[in-house]
Amino acid sequence: MLGIPLRPQAQEAPSTFQLKQKLKRFEKNGQVKFDTAYANTVADLAYIYSYSFPDSALALLAGHADRCRAAGYKAGETDAYLITADAYQTKGRYQEALANYEKAFLLASTLENQKAVPVLLNRIGVIHLNQGNYPQALQKFYASLKAAEALDNKTLIGATLNNIANVHYHQGKFDDAEKDYQQRLELAVKMSDTSSMSVAYNGIGEANLQKKELGKALYNLNIAHQLAAKIGDQEMLLTVTLSQAEAFYAADSLQQATNLFRDALARSKQKDNGIYICNALIGLAKVFHKQGFFNEALTSGSEALQRADKMGQVQLMRDANEILSRIYEAKGDGLNALKHYRLYKTSSDSLNNLASQRAVAIEKESYEFSKKELAFERETLQQRWLTFSAFAGLISLGILLFVIYRSKSRLNITNLDLQHKNTVIEAQRIKAEETLSKLKAAQSQLIQAEKMASLGELTAGIAHEIQNPLNFVNNFSEVSNELVDEMNEELDKGFVNEARSIASDIRQNLEKVIEHGKRADAIVKGMLLHSRGSTGVKEITNLNKLADEYIRLSTHGWRTKDKTLNATVRTNYDESLRSFNLVPQDIGRVVLNLVNNAFYAVGEKKRLLQVAGGTDGYEATILFTTRVITLPGGKAGVSITVEDNGNGIPQNMMDKIFQPFFTTKPSGQGTGLGLSLSYDIVKAHGGELKVESQEGIGTIFSVLLPVTV
Repeated sequence: MLGIPLRPQAQEAPSTFQLKQKLKRFEKNGQVKFDTAYANTVADLAYIYSYSFPDSALALLAGHADRCRAAGYKAGETDAYLITADAYQTKGRYQEALANYEKAFLLASTLENQKAVPVLLNRIGVIHLNQGNYPQALQKFYASLKAAEALDNKTLIGATLNNIANVHYHQGKFDDAEKDYQQRLELAVKMSDTSSMSVAYNGIGEANLQKKELGKALYNLNIAHQLAAKIGDQEMLLTVTLSQAEAFYAADSLQQATNLFRDALARSKQKDNGIYICNALIGLAKVFHKQGFFNEALTSGSEALQRADKMGQVQLMRDANEILSRIYEAKGDGLNALKHYRLYKTSSDSLNNLASQRAVAIEKESYEFSKKELAFERETLQQRWLTFSAFAGLISLGILLFVIYRSKSRLNITNLDLQHKNTVIEAQRIKAEETLSKLKAAQSQLIQAEKMASLGELTAGIAHEIQNPLNFVNNFSEVSNELVDEMNEELDKGFVNEARSIASDIRQNLEKVIEHGKRADAIVKGMLLHSRGSTGVKEITNLNKLADEYIRLSTHGWRTKDKTLNATVRTNYDESLRSFNLVPQDIGRVVLNLVNNAFYAVGEKKRLLQVAGGTDGYEATILFTTRVITLPGGKAGVSITVEDNGNGIPQNMMDKIFQPFFTTKPSGQGTGLGLSLSYDIVKAHGGELKVESQEGIGTIFSVLLPVTV
């Protein structure tokens, strides 16, 4: 999670070129006439540089604060310290940044215009946040929030809420963080502030990612990226790029994650932004570690740790030490693994110790209490008016009491009747609850019985499927062992050519061992995926948007895997389809499996046509459709269809395709678990998964789901 510093927004800020031209107009014969207009122009240009080219900003501001002080221009001196601190923060030099922010704060406190005070409190809070000092950061953020509310500065209020959310995020309180980001989003929408909306959606997406809500994370991060691109906010685009890279890493789309991390690293190095550089390096280290490229992972992780240590960025030091510990463990270097694990625990404990947690809670409660005090003062001022109003009301009350007394006897009779009816209703409710409990118990027993009935079949399937590649591995290994003896004999005799021929046979055997070893590995991974549980919690979800995200994920994956496959994916979404209850991660997995199968089918048909002598104008096409339907019994439902024009499925295999481990793909290219998993997910949603296929023409998979709101 990147701590996004507060950046004041100008409606129509001048460009860098315009400001440079303006500065030239102040120069005459190499001399500069120093006045407030010149000082403000230098500050405006340095501010633009501070977040993209911090060294240029520091060079431009060298001596500028002294010149402003000599001219008695306190506001200009304040700006000089503030922007100098911004540039140092971009470079990750927090001590210099903090020193300059505090100078600016002392000056701003003496100015007649106090608008800069909450801005500087927020900036100082961000420095403490990046250093892992959460109580101090929160103290500054709440002080900034009070000052911003007093000035009714909604932009500053929103930015401060975002930074408070960042504190919760770094503490691992992802539900609290998401609520804070949501509050920031609501404020940004009211203000029509596109930049703030992008920041809020990015925060929500990162909180979703930490909560393992991959579909929601991709959806929110995509919105954040679109909004940042719309206004050309390069810094925000860099932030979202890193967040999206983390999402693809979590989805095991490692090539896509690598590309995004590398893009972010190149752009952040160009801008000399220390925090972004470290996050990109740590991301690359995690991807390389997962891919088994341990040397590359070690290089990236070590550079990240070195930079984080130089900056004093505790969160990044913690993350870098964690991945380095895992890399050294994978390389078999136990001493270094233990060393970095201890450093990781030290950083983690310092960020999340009980004293820090208590201090954060105290700051939050203090802010809430001060708000209640203010509300109490307002209520006290209203008491006098209420006392006068109460005296006038007493007269009216006397009149009303007489009317109420006459009606009381009638109400007593009505109340007795209602009590009797309530007693009957309560008895019926208790009876209904008992019946429901019995039904739930019976349902649990049926589910357990079904699980036990299928367990034997599943276990046999696992044993059979893993035994096949293991037999190949054993057989080829035994043969290779004998061939090694033969090769040694031929070498002893001096028959080098015969030995080379035997070596070639051994190489072929080893390739077969690798192939079937990977087959067994894929089966085990597939079984882990099959058994992996989701939260199982249904959420109100827009199916069209969910499907669109997973279709894109599948498309990226296949384009990375097979660059020669130019398949056209067409979507036909029913726009009348409302959001309804489903488990988004599970249904997303179904969409991903079905679309992946469609890509394989059209790719295989194209390959076979090329082998036969040409594609004959064949255009690989996949059609994804959603449609509102009426299910049997009159219930509202939705259908999802995935249609491809591949080779189709032979009729003698149609009855087996939903069985675990059954696959129509060649050995090593499929585990036979994708459709079985999809079938179980759809069944758990109360739906149905069907298939229609014609050999040589194509296949249509249909998912029918009930709609519950």
